Amino acid sequence: MLSPVLAHGSPPLDPAELWRAWNLDPLVVLGLGLTAWAYHRGVPSVRPGAVRRTWCFDLGLGALAVALVSPLDALSGALASAHMVQHVLLVLVAAPLLVVSWPAGRLLRGSPRSLAGPAGRWRRRLLGPARRLRPVQVASIVWLAHVVALWLWHSSTLYDAALRDELLHRLEHASFLVTALLFWGVVLGASRSRTVPRGYGVLLVFAMTMQGVFLSALLTFASAPWYEAYLTTAPAWGFDPLADQQLAGVIMWVPAGAIYVGTALALLGSWIAETERAAAASAVPARRPVG
Repeated sequence: MLSPVLAHGSPPLDPAELWRAWNLDPLVVLGLGLTAWAYHRGVPSVRPGAVRRTWCFDLGLGALAVALVSPLDALSGALASAHMVQHVLLVLVAAPLLVVSWPAGRLLRGSPRSLAGPAGRWRRRLLGPARRLRPVQVASIVWLAHVVALWLWHSSTLYDAALRDELLHRLEHASFLVTALLFWGVVLGASRSRTVPRGYGVLLVFAMTMQGVFLSALLTFASAPWYEAYLTTAPAWGFDPLADQQLAGVIMWVPAGAIYVGTALALLGSWIAETERAAAASAVPARRPVG
């Protein structure tokens, strides 16, 4: 029988109970299920690229399920390294995959009319102020918002508070996911009117990589553990609290950094290809009229 884990403020997870520690919170499980149902209901039957985008959406939603429903969620309350894996899944796996699946239109088409109408109106209201700004301005704002969220929630005070209080823990995850969706949206989104030029996208991803390296270095080379909550839980899993924190820093540094660098290189390649195509098009001499 599976045991739902609904709060990180519950007693520390015993290693023998890990396989049963699924988070069956109805808000999370139903939210993921209904989102998947609405998206697939709104997918066009035949359209170029639809299959690829559907796969991206399914993989992104699957990453959310692993982060929030699987025993990883309970383990993150016992180990900082597991908590970091959870954050990487939210910010660097689920968010970019969901962005490149272009979900907004499909979710609206697949939702019941009683929900699709109000949701569409709210979407237009929320996007209204952003449309009055240039994409570069929007990108700078969302980049800063994402960085602030990452640094604030990794501070010892808020981090420990989120581990003790489930409401704060949900707010932490929501702020990570929402700001990550906004960030990847301006870098990888489908709408050219709301995404930044490829060159500026490379710069933004590189800057995000650098702030992550700095934060991960502070975690990795700290001389003492930052988070009190893991002082008692990490030893039960065979980890020294400081070693567990250092492993969390390495996870943020290496795998997360590799995703950022890979994305930056892909954007750089796309930018170079676009520049070459534009140069080739401008080099083609205009045809003179005959006669």
